[in-house]
Amino acid sequence: MIKQMTAIAATGLLLAGCASPTAPVQEKVLGSSYTSIEKDANATTVRMYMWGGDEGINTYIDEYVAPKVKKEHNITLKRVPIETADLIQKLRAEKKAGKETGVIDVVWINGDNFRNAKKDGLLYGEITKVLPNMKYVDPQAQGSDSGTPTDHLEAAWGKVQYTFHYDKASVANPPKDLQELKSWVKENPGKFTYPEVTDFTGNAFVRHVMYGVESKETLKNPKADFKKTWAYLNELKPYLWKEGKTYPKTLAQLDQLYAKGSVAFTMGFNERRAEQEVKSGTFPKETRPLVLTDGSIASTHFLSIPFNAPNPNGALVTINTLLSPDAQLKKFDGTYWGDGTSLDLTTVSSTERQAFEDVPAAASTPKPAAFDGKVRAELDPAFFDVIRKDWPERVAR
Repeated sequence: MIKQMTAIAATGLLLAGCASPTAPVQEKVLGSSYTSIEKDANATTVRMYMWGGDEGINTYIDEYVAPKVKKEHNITLKRVPIETADLIQKLRAEKKAGKETGVIDVVWINGDNFRNAKKDGLLYGEITKVLPNMKYVDPQAQGSDSGTPTDHLEAAWGKVQYTFHYDKASVANPPKDLQELKSWVKENPGKFTYPEVTDFTGNAFVRHVMYGVESKETLKNPKADFKKTWAYLNELKPYLWKEGKTYPKTLAQLDQLYAKGSVAFTMGFNERRAEQEVKSGTFPKETRPLVLTDGSIASTHFLSIPFNAPNPNGALVTINTLLSPDAQLKKFDGTYWGDGTSLDLTTVSSTERQAFEDVPAAASTPKPAAFDGKVRAELDPAFFDVIRKDWPERVAR
């Protein structure tokens, strides 16, 4: 945990792609004081590339964050929606082509996308060492990203739990575990499905099945044959929406099916994510949370800067602002997003801590006690690849 901002000697920097021509620029920026970085960020434009599939998240950026950085730092923030996997491919192509100055300043990233970006040298360097607000960030959230050490290349932005949501009006007795879920699906054909495994949420659903049906020893080996997982999913398949002949391609599509009443369940990372959807009338008013006894995977998501960011000073100031207690509180509140905070609340003031505690939780949000004994660590990123590779052949087809 970095308790205060210090200048960093260039020789001590861990730079992604340090052999590239951009390395001297990175050294100069990351070796500066934050005061100098803040000064150089004034009157600049920052382009933030991020998944754009949630209106509440988009509104948080557009209506709260953008005006905040404009008022406090005279930064013009532009949000650019993109699928994170496409973003990584774009940066990889720019790296290969030797493009020293790109168009992306800030990226929203985690999981195997971070692993791949780190491996391929697509990130700027040890950015968290120059951010004053890292003093508030929970070290446990910051240390690793789905098993990959962050090495200061990204800053923890939020921390969430995987939660199912269901319509109480059509699900009188919600299942308590995966076996009961299977029984419910068979008794209510067509009313349940999950996204394809190329989608982050769909891939995570399969990892939850792994946690529920595979042995602890099996889950230590990404090269194992997860036959119990494929058997479970194949047993579900004929009873899914569209008889399992097709799956929603994204979480946004699953949410649309749930909103229309085509299915009775949706799911995803972030236990508070249904609050705004219910309030806006998109989700059924009787939407309730469900945490299966098999467990709920915890996930931290991060912010980083590409190796060839055109405005790294503005990017650093924007990320530091997003880590501030007031910006985290607004993100935590269900008005926009309802995202779990990445901060260690023992490090903020008593007034700020009380403000977090005072945020009301809707009926669609599980009580913290619902996760007692059920929090599961994220599996090694290699499991993401195994699921993408094997699910199409072992299940979908």
